Amino acid sequence: MPRQRILGIAVAIVIASTLITPFTRELFVGDETKYSKVIREMRATGTWFLPTLEGQPFTHKPPLHFWIVDLLTVPFGVYSVWPYVIPSLVTFALLLWLVRAMSAELFDSKASIAAAFVCGTSVLVWGSAQSARMDVSFTLLLTVAAWLMFRFFERDEPRALLVAGVALGVATLVKGPMAPVLAIVLFALEWWRRRRAPRRGYVAAAAAMIAIPLLWFVPAIVRGGGSYTHEVLQKQLANRALSAWVHRSPPWYYVAHSPGFLFPWFLLFVVAVVALYRRHQAAEGARFCVSWIVAVVLPYSIISSKLDVYMMALVPPVALLIGHFVDAEAQDAWTEWGRAANGFMLVLLVIIGAAGLAVSPSRIKGPESAYLRLSSVRLLFIVLIAAAIVALIVVVRTKTLLASTIALGLVPIAMFVYAAAVLMPVINEIASTRPLVAALARQQVPGDRIALYTAPHLWTHDMPRDLERVQYASPADLSSAASRPAVIVTSRGHAKEIAPVLAQYRQVAAVRMIGKWFDVYRR
Repeated sequence: MPRQRILGIAVAIVIASTLITPFTRELFVGDETKYSKVIREMRATGTWFLPTLEGQPFTHKPPLHFWIVDLLTVPFGVYSVWPYVIPSLVTFALLLWLVRAMSAELFDSKASIAAAFVCGTSVLVWGSAQSARMDVSFTLLLTVAAWLMFRFFERDEPRALLVAGVALGVATLVKGPMAPVLAIVLFALEWWRRRRAPRRGYVAAAAAMIAIPLLWFVPAIVRGGGSYTHEVLQKQLANRALSAWVHRSPPWYYVAHSPGFLFPWFLLFVVAVVALYRRHQAAEGARFCVSWIVAVVLPYSIISSKLDVYMMALVPPVALLIGHFVDAEAQDAWTEWGRAANGFMLVLLVIIGAAGLAVSPSRIKGPESAYLRLSSVRLLFIVLIAAAIVALIVVVRTKTLLASTIALGLVPIAMFVYAAAVLMPVINEIASTRPLVAALARQQVPGDRIALYTAPHLWTHDMPRDLERVQYASPADLSSAASRPAVIVTSRGHAKEIAPVLAQYRQVAAVRMIGKWFDVYRR
């Protein structure tokens, strides 16, 4: 079977694998449940232009992602996972198509399905493709802008830079102002590397990049008033900029974490970069990808807040470099090093699976240790070991870099597909608000008599609708005799902050979500 057809089948399997979890999973504690609360308030109050959270303007993220989800809730409803994850699922497939198409232009070759396969099997991208977050959409728009910027430098096309500016303006409406920051750094790096830049097209591109988000932001400031303006301009923009030099994590955080957020492709990426330069055949496209990677790592390393998910923006250039290396089919020492890197990762996966089987539940603190006793959980490690061993056999028998790359990429997917198909009930109990919703339902108290303090926003697909009326309270709210609730939920770590209030209540339940304890108190 031709190699491109094999790769095409592998990519189709990867895309299909992302469609399993939405059938059975809940939204997870954190951003997902928070975003669901934003959407419910949009539907309930009609505040679509200026989304709110707990009745206050939601300033942490721009509104475009929420507008799209809000539209999708019309056919699906707000208590279906699908409207929350469809944007990520669709942009994931588009991202793989885009990476495949980009490879032909960057490397003067046929479109590389290998690059799309590497991008799709990057665990960071694959996992985010099933999330209710906007990271994949943001990455897709940044990738469009980067491709057009490359075309601008190579062909001196002002129109390409204009469309890149449009993509960056839309990306800003999706996730915020880091989009133009990354693009400006990439442009500066390429200008410096090439020692030249086209002379036309800048004004229109800059105008599009700035005007598109302002079309929403200016009316939002007018409508939101002084408090909203203060929240956005001072807290969300100025304070973050000023705190960029006060690192909660060191500047080398992302370098140290790169084996994790580039899993399972970190070693092959290192070999690919070294090989491209040592072979003295690094094309302009390869050098552009290196600039692209630096343009992502550098700004995010400067700001104080650091999350591995921010590095999703560098997965496409990494995948392009690896795809180019795999497609080269050069039979030299570097190809063997690539096979060795893939083989090493497969051996490491076997070791991880064996370690998972060997760990005694008694060595795990907290109630999560009980899950290790489940045969379905232990079978997860067996699936990982078996898939990795089969992949190792493929690597040894075929002796090609392409075969070893396909084999490595499919092993984590096999493990995650098993988890999605079999372990989702367990995962929902650990990561969603299902335990808390069940505990509150047992209290049989009207929703507007329940107060949440430092507790996650509630969402399950079958949540009692009366729980939509729960109150998110401050210490002052809880201390007020006029608004004292019948039930209070608080994270155990913050219970001391409202200890005088809780002294008048008795603890009636305790639940554990995302590794933290939350206590339910009743008068």
